[in-house]
Order: sequence, then C-alpha cells, then structure tokens
Amino acid sequence: MNLQEAYRCLDLSENATDEEIEKQYMRWIRKQKADPSISLDDKTEAYTRIRNHRDYGPTHENDTMKEKVSHFFYYYKIHTVAAVIGLGVLFTVGSTIYSHYQERKELATLPDANVEIMFYGSFLHPGLNEEAEEVVEESVLALMPEWNRVDATLTYHSVDTENLLDVGAQQRSTVLLATERPDLYIFDEASFQTFVGSGMFEPLDEIDDQVNEDVYASSHVYGVEEGEVEERLVGLKLDYHSLYDTIDINEDVTQIAAIRKDAANKENALQLLLTLQ
Repeated sequence: MNLQEAYRCLDLSENATDEEIEKQYMRWIRKQKADPSISLDDKTEAYTRIRNHRDYGPTHENDTMKEKVSHFFYYYKIHTVAAVIGLGVLFTVGSTIYSHYQERKELATLPDANVEIMFYGSFLHPGLNEEAEEVVEESVLALMPEWNRVDATLTYHSVDTENLLDVGAQQRSTVLLATERPDLYIFDEASFQTFVGSGMFEPLDEIDDQVNEDVYASSHVYGVEEGEVEERLVGLKLDYHSLYDTIDINEDVTQIAAIRKDAANKENALQLLLTLQ
C-alpha cells in the first residue's frame, strides 16, 4: 500500500493533521469494537504507513536498501540516535503482537481464564513488561482465591506524542486495543471518554441490578451510546486498590473500569470490580 492509497483507505486528505489521523483511526477501532465482523487489517496497514511516513520521513518502493539507509541517515542527521530508538519501538510493536499470539497458543492448553483484564492508559509506566503482568495476575488471584487463572495485559497509552518513544507506544497500544478482547478494561479517564459512546461497554445494572445500591454514587460513571439518549451506568471509578502495590504507576491519574459488552466472563469481571471498590 503506497502513501496515497493509505490516505484514501482512511478517508483522509494528505493535509490531515496528526490529530485528525489519530481520531479517524480511533473511529474505525470504535466501529470494530461495536461490530467485530469489521476487519481492521487494511485500516491498520494504512495508519501504520502514514505514521511511518510522518515520523521517519518519505521512502520509495523502488529505492535500493543502500539508498534507503542513506536517505534514513540524511533525513535525521543529528537525530539519528532518536530515529534508531523509534525503529526499536516499532520492532517492539511487532514483537509484542507476535508474542501475544504465541502466548495465546500456549494459554489454549491451560484451564480457561476466570477473567481477562486490560489495563490501558497513562497511569501505567511505559517500561512495564510481562513480569509486571504476572505480578498483577498473582495479586488478582490473591483477592479471588477460588479462581484458577487470570490473564492481565498492561498497556501504556499517552496522548503525548512529543517524543519517538511515545509515538511508538501509542501505535503499540492502539493495535493491542484493536486486537485484544478482554472481559474487563481499566482505563485512564481520557481513554474511557474516547470509547464510552461506542457501545462497547455493558451497562453494569444489566449484569447485576444491585450495583447502583452496592457502590457509592461518587464512583458511578455514566455514558450515552451513540444514537441513544438514555444515560447508563457503564463504569466505576477506582480510587485505590492493591493490584499495583509492587509495580510503578502514576497514582494521580483517574482510573475507570468498564466491562466489555460481549465479554465471556461478565459476572466474574463485575465480581472483581466490586471487590476493588
């Protein structure tokens, strides 16, 4: 896919701002979340092609490898080191997706997870890895001793793209959000507000009609699905919980938990969510 095709695929002009590109791709993600039959393969390829062009400069399909390398160093000049870091981040995006695929193959041989959780947002540290995910999984199992297995994904996401590391992290988190299907999300407030109108969250009182009474009203988070007028309880604020006691997070960022509408383990997700209140 060339650059012009990428812009057409996303219904964007070549003069679109970075913010317009991000918003358009997120619109497709929201559509796919509401309708899993929609394929994001072409949209993701187009988004990546445009981001690579803007972040690392233009290249041409007919260029030789030597020409591409020469172009690369010429384009960045004194920023070569930063560009190498950026390429490393892109490699990490690909390897992360592949490792998640391999992990899912391995997990298929294990007992079914009682709940799958995605932690997503700027409250996480960008350096958190699989070891941190295992720590969180163990913390959940300590809270819910009757459960056998929990899957946790920690995904740093920031709207700040002033440096290459944040650009790469944003691409990685966007792809993971589009491909993963957790039961329970724990978002930062900005990310939650991005998706609350998409219809991807289950109203909590449809899982248990006692939620309104069991949880303090100050923790209730309401949202209106696109095309609807009624406000529904779709999230709960998490002011403090013990899952992060041994990992580094930004405690100043508000966290909001929501349950995916097509989750396989809605009751377990709500049980854990209420335990964390």
